[in-house]
Amino acid sequence: MPDRAPPRRIARAVLASRVAVERLGDRIIPADLAALQRSIGFAPAFAMRALAQHEIPEALARGARTAAELAREKDLDADALHRVLRFAALHGLVRLDRRGRFRLTRTGHVLRGDHPASVRPWVLYATSPAVQQAWAGVSDTIRTGEPSFPAVHGESVWSYFEKHPEEERQFAASMRRITELDAPAIVAGYDWPEQGTVCDVAGGVGTLLAAVLNARPRLRGVLVDARGVLAEAEDHLAKAGVRDRVELSEGDFFEHVAAKADVYVMKDVLHDWDDERCRAILATVREAMPPGARLVLVETLQERDEVEPIASFVDVLMLTQTDGGRQRSVAELHALLRGAGLTPGEVRRTAGPGLVEGIAPR
Repeated sequence: MPDRAPPRRIARAVLASRVAVERLGDRIIPADLAALQRSIGFAPAFAMRALAQHEIPEALARGARTAAELAREKDLDADALHRVLRFAALHGLVRLDRRGRFRLTRTGHVLRGDHPASVRPWVLYATSPAVQQAWAGVSDTIRTGEPSFPAVHGESVWSYFEKHPEEERQFAASMRRITELDAPAIVAGYDWPEQGTVCDVAGGVGTLLAAVLNARPRLRGVLVDARGVLAEAEDHLAKAGVRDRVELSEGDFFEHVAAKADVYVMKDVLHDWDDERCRAILATVREAMPPGARLVLVETLQERDEVEPIASFVDVLMLTQTDGGRQRSVAELHALLRGAGLTPGEVRRTAGPGLVEGIAPR
């Protein structure tokens, strides 16, 4: 993870340039070929899944190998593995030399589970059958307006996770990884107090909270989540060197948050829910906030008539995977804050998500 976030203008310029290059290519090649290429976007993702599941990147990290050598080690079919790796080379995950040996690229290395910037948890989550089946239901969603996951699976994603704990662990790991990627931008993008208390509501194992506390040595923290999650947080916070500055508080953002703090933060919470349940969540947090306390909503902002490289994808991800969740504009988040009796404050746009502030009246 980088020590500091790149300036937002640079990060956005890089993302925009990648989109621009792709669009330029679309203008050069026939339109039907461009559309066909888009239609096979699932293929690289499932190749990545297969390689990650069989820990091929970990094996290649030890040096260049042929598919036959890897197959003997992993008890796989050598020909099938060669063909999948050759396809992966087309997408920059590996390189294939004239002797039939494959080498990991810079991008391929992050498929390793032991890589410090690993995206393996996200790849396995995003390509899981339950997630993909929900994406396949988007055609009906366009017709009905109803979210795909409950329509396809007959229950909410949260109920599904309760019955499939291994998939829930994979999801949680992928969300932690995304928070690790976002953390430098969030820490640098907000005026966190030098001392006092920051409360992370539904903060998981404390990934973001630990990053904030490490940047502010005199600051203390409160982590609010379910009992089982807090048990996992003990080890994470200890490894991050901040366990002695964090109070663990069992809570449920729909029912009760028993934590007093100067600043409250919720990262990627509201985007999981429809407006009605967002209002309930904010009401619960508002009840806990002392006069003058601030709430920071960490959300990937999506203005209605703007195309954003990340937000526009995540918005449809929420449409397919949650029970009414969505990415929101600043105005939409401000309306939710006002509805909870909070005064909208500053809006910070970082190299990653937006930081939208709500203030409890004095």
